Amino acid sequence: MSELITGEYEEAGGGGGEGVEEDRTCDGEKQQLGAESMGSASSRKEKRKAAKKMKRKQLRMEAAVREREEEEAKMNDPDELRRMEEAEREEEERRERERREFEERERAWLEAMEKKRKEEEEGEEEERRRKALEESQRLQEVGNGNEQEEEDGDWEYIEEGPAEIIWQGNEIIVKKKRVKVPKKDATLQRLKEDADRPTSNPLPPQSEAFADCRNSSLPSAQQILENVAQQVPNFGTEQDKAHCPFHLKTGACRFGQRCSRVHFYPDVSCTLLIRNMYNGPGLAWEQDEGLEHTDEEVERSYEEFYEDVHTEFLKFGEIVNFKVCRNGSFHLRGNVYIHYKSLDSAVLAYQSINGRFFASKQVNCEYVNVTRWKVAICGEYMRSRYKTCSHGTACNFIHCFRNPGGDYEWADWDKPPPRYWVKNMVALFGHSEEHGFERSTLERKGKLEVA
Repeated sequence: MSELITGEYEEAGGGGGEGVEEDRTCDGEKQQLGAESMGSASSRKEKRKAAKKMKRKQLRMEAAVREREEEEAKMNDPDELRRMEEAEREEEERRERERREFEERERAWLEAMEKKRKEEEEGEEEERRRKALEESQRLQEVGNGNEQEEEDGDWEYIEEGPAEIIWQGNEIIVKKKRVKVPKKDATLQRLKEDADRPTSNPLPPQSEAFADCRNSSLPSAQQILENVAQQVPNFGTEQDKAHCPFHLKTGACRFGQRCSRVHFYPDVSCTLLIRNMYNGPGLAWEQDEGLEHTDEEVERSYEEFYEDVHTEFLKFGEIVNFKVCRNGSFHLRGNVYIHYKSLDSAVLAYQSINGRFFASKQVNCEYVNVTRWKVAICGEYMRSRYKTCSHGTACNFIHCFRNPGGDYEWADWDKPPPRYWVKNMVALFGHSEEHGFERSTLERKGKLEVA
């Protein structure tokens, strides 16, 4: 039984081997047919490609033949030849015309340069002759003058009348008229001329008006302003088109000397202005204001500045107000105002401080007629406790630092100082008459009582 089964399995295995051989034969035939088909496909593609290439080549050859035939036709056409000859002739004429124009311009330029050179040589020759003539005349005059001085010892020559100004080319010749006068009268005539001669100073010390001016009493700057205010309506306001309101109120103007309105510069005043003296932190900038320094650093820096400068100016007399601007505008930036009680103190401070150096910069003092601080300081800035202003850096009124301990805050509102401050000033400078600042304030309000 087992033998029969084994035989059957062997027959089955043998039959399976023959089937595998048949399958392999079929696969080989299929691969051969695929290779043949691929070869035929590639040969057809190459043939089409070669055909297209030959066609393009044939088209190019035909186009070249047509162009050559057209060119030969043009060369054989008499009208075309005539047009070509006319074009060449016109081009040749144009080049010849441009060449002649260039030669004409070059010839004209050379002639102009030659003429200019001759004129310069003639001018130099004329200048040499003129100088030689002047030198000979001068030597002759000097010789004649020496001879006349030796002969006439009691006479001398002085200048009389205005000088004659002669313009010759780039030179200016000034000729003065000389008059022969006796020596005893020469001094008198010179003094007479000096007294009447106009000078830059309207009252020179040698003039007669100077002595009259010293003997007479002149009105003060405040009195002059009050007289002008009585005569001019709306004086010191925007309606007053003649006088600059900002310069009257703050002593500084954004337009400076270019301002179309009148600026008042007093000879002496109780208030001194030092421009751009403070250059520490805390000044307003156009952008990034307050980013570099904290409020504590700004306050500490200004306290140091205040102690140095205020103490120095307090040596010359009692101070009514002391303000430092923190505006960003160039005409107010870092300005220092010192308002003294008496005019003598202001003059003494000006004479002592002006020209000195502070923080490696020369101090230049000037007198300003700023006495009403309520109109000089920005009201919006004061009401906001020295913080902000709607106009920002463009504000033309004073934005000031707050003084340590609130010093002089009463003067910002045109009010008299408190009692403790008066006692301190009395201890420093002794008893005096009624406070000058309080007196001026009461006079403006019409409440001054005569004792």
